[in-house]
Amino acid sequence: MISPPIPEHEAERLEAVERYGLATDGREPPFDHLTQLAAHLFGVPIGLVSIVTADRQSFRGGCGLDIAGTPREVAFCAYAITRDDVFVVEDAEADPRFCGNPLVTGAPHVRFYAGAPLIVKGGHAVGTLCLIDNKARSFSQEERRRLADLARTVSDIIELRVASFVAAERQAALEEKTELLNLTVENVRQGVALFDSDLRLNLCNDAFVELFDYPPGFVKPGDYAFELMKYVAERGDLGDGDPDAIVQGFVQSILSTDSRKLEIVRVNGRHLDICRNTIRGGRFIMTVSDVTEERQLAQMKDDFVATVSHELRTPLTAIGGSIGLLAGGAGGELPPKAKHLADLAKKNSERLVTLVNDLLDIEKLESGRAEFQFETVELHALLRAVCEQNTPYADHFHVTLTLDAEDGLCVQADPGRLTQAMTNLISNAVKFSPAGGEVRICLERKDDQARISVADQGPGVPDSFRPRLFKRFAQADSSSQRGQPGTGLGLAITKNLIEQQGGTVHLDTGPTRGATFHVDLPLI
Repeated sequence: MISPPIPEHEAERLEAVERYGLATDGREPPFDHLTQLAAHLFGVPIGLVSIVTADRQSFRGGCGLDIAGTPREVAFCAYAITRDDVFVVEDAEADPRFCGNPLVTGAPHVRFYAGAPLIVKGGHAVGTLCLIDNKARSFSQEERRRLADLARTVSDIIELRVASFVAAERQAALEEKTELLNLTVENVRQGVALFDSDLRLNLCNDAFVELFDYPPGFVKPGDYAFELMKYVAERGDLGDGDPDAIVQGFVQSILSTDSRKLEIVRVNGRHLDICRNTIRGGRFIMTVSDVTEERQLAQMKDDFVATVSHELRTPLTAIGGSIGLLAGGAGGELPPKAKHLADLAKKNSERLVTLVNDLLDIEKLESGRAEFQFETVELHALLRAVCEQNTPYADHFHVTLTLDAEDGLCVQADPGRLTQAMTNLISNAVKFSPAGGEVRICLERKDDQARISVADQGPGVPDSFRPRLFKRFAQADSSSQRGQPGTGLGLAITKNLIEQQGGTVHLDTGPTRGATFHVDLPLI
């Protein structure tokens, strides 16, 4: 018996066998049906779909033979996979390659064999569709053509089989992700709802239903967002007015913007923070949080701060004035030690008055009760006046103020409030600058905006502190400051003042030394 040849590119062929999931034993009904058809059409007792692996041929479909496979070294199919056409052995006993083959000398007593290669994508023959008879016979060219046609059908089934595997894997992965999503959604405290591009509800959790107080069974997948919002609007939770008009406004917002945040106060007093974000495919996700307790606590804190601040301002002003008179000698010349203590008390009372004033400012600004008197402001003149006002403070720390301003840039602003904001930035820059340093105030046009920049030569703002830079009571390491530490409210007040005048303020992230703050205001 002669060993079968090895096909070219055998490694790639074996990789294809693995990729198509054909490397193991096991019959499959579609292949069984094809072998039965082939055996019937050609009048032979045995038909097989044989897959040739590295050391074995496995029968994935067959009729007339019950074994799972044979060693590759005795397989007729191992010869057939080396050819592009049908491989035929009309009489195995007369063929020197097979006359001593145990499949010829013993069961199933092969005398006739015809095998058509099963070619898959890439041009590799993974196996054969073969016919076997225990009698010698001839095989015409027409029969060879028909067997090749049937083999191509088997190859098509193999390709479809792989496609079904991929589809099944994708479906399993999708089901797993869907289950994970549902578990995640149900286990978050926020209300969550997902809508498709047609504004139909895909899924939501119980928290979403509870936060909006929908009746049991009212919310179902497929519900239109308009109807869900209309139910809430008719209850008055979205404000006064025609519910249809209110909801239509919400729907138009969804269709025209990618995201939106808003807070509503329901008629029962519950505060809901609502966030909507558009995701791929035109779908959008809505999250709802109950912030009632947070708002109540914030209101209590603001009320407390406002009350304490108002109650402190009058006595502190009186105390500061009295200590100032005392330190100035109004009550007689003080001994040096007493004068030192009086000066110290005066400085601390001034700091307390500043803190109270800052608290009152931030409370008014955040509550919307701060008054603004808007007028046309020529920025060069305003900045020149601010620099003059802050020069004595800068001289005290041996810091120079330098103004580089473009003329003729006008904005609509409250000059007093804008002066307050710029004074905060400049005094802050002076406080962090080294002795002999310089604070540069620049004014220039940026497209349709005026940009005011305040740059110092100090240590800069630490990366860890930048996210809290404009928060209330936020302060960086005071070791880099000189003199009295601030209240931690200056930048928060500045940001609020600028934003209520239609502008923005931000820290330039570019400089590696010092800090540069930019204030952008829309030009008239």
